[in-house]
Amino acid sequence: MISSITKVIKQSDMSDLNLISVVVRPNTIVIDNGNFYRNEELFVSDVIGASKAQLSEAWVAGNILLFTAFDGYLENKYSLTEGESFKNHYDNIPCGTEIELIEKDCYRILKLIRNGIQHNLSNVVVNRGSYSISYSFRGTPYSLQIDAWAMRYLYTIIMNLIGEGIQGLFSKYSTDGHYMGIMNTMYAELRAGITQISDDIGAFVGAAQGTGQYDAEHLRYIVRHPVVNPIIVSEDDNSIVFRHIECNGTDDETQIQYQYSTDYVYNDYLLPQEMGVITRMISDNLQERLSGGTIRFSKNDITDKWKMKL
Repeated sequence: MISSITKVIKQSDMSDLNLISVVVRPNTIVIDNGNFYRNEELFVSDVIGASKAQLSEAWVAGNILLFTAFDGYLENKYSLTEGESFKNHYDNIPCGTEIELIEKDCYRILKLIRNGIQHNLSNVVVNRGSYSISYSFRGTPYSLQIDAWAMRYLYTIIMNLIGEGIQGLFSKYSTDGHYMGIMNTMYAELRAGITQISDDIGAFVGAAQGTGQYDAEHLRYIVRHPVVNPIIVSEDDNSIVFRHIECNGTDDETQIQYQYSTDYVYNDYLLPQEMGVITRMISDNLQERLSGGTIRFSKNDITDKWKMKL
């Protein structure tokens, strides 16, 4: 049943309008007469004559379907008691790992939306994808203010959890570290878009890092550029240095347009840019700075979670 529901969601326009998919563009370095350039692969798909169900317009059905699938997934994963209340299911979702914390918080949010729709639909206001919910039940106030982008992150995170992988991220260029790093970033964005929440639970169990802060535990998710044959500048027992491939039109990582990241294939590992230390060329010329940098990775950081799923 779970796979059938997620298939319906993916084949509806809800997937186009509300789910975020990572774009992967593999790069190959070519050296010619001492100069180097990169070939970038682009993957294009098209569906002709197909009409998708307008599930995004039927937001009531979309939320109920997704909650049903998520509840069933967690019920199977953690042997939750079938037929018990959703609050009982929430209480029995463990919270010992980062993924479990994200599961628990996302279940709480979607449960609040589901219950509002099911029992107090007149108090659920949807405006261009944002949700405003406010009602009382047995003396307990329930409320949620969440913006449209946070709803996209909520839906995407849940679909990634059910599918146990990041949408759009090829298995060849996927690692446990990339999965967790992208999920952490999306979770931070989700939390940033919630301005109010009140129910019978209390505080969130997960700790959200501020948005726009990237490191080995928080990876960018819009476009990733794995370099299959990076140029090694130097290597010793402690570290390895590659020629950095900058895929943004700026080298200022604080700018909002800096949204792409490079990954480096090293033996069986895929090392994310966010984990390395970039040294940029000192120059007033942007193109020189973009093409003249290096990136260093400590070998102590190259652990099994960065192994590719070959």
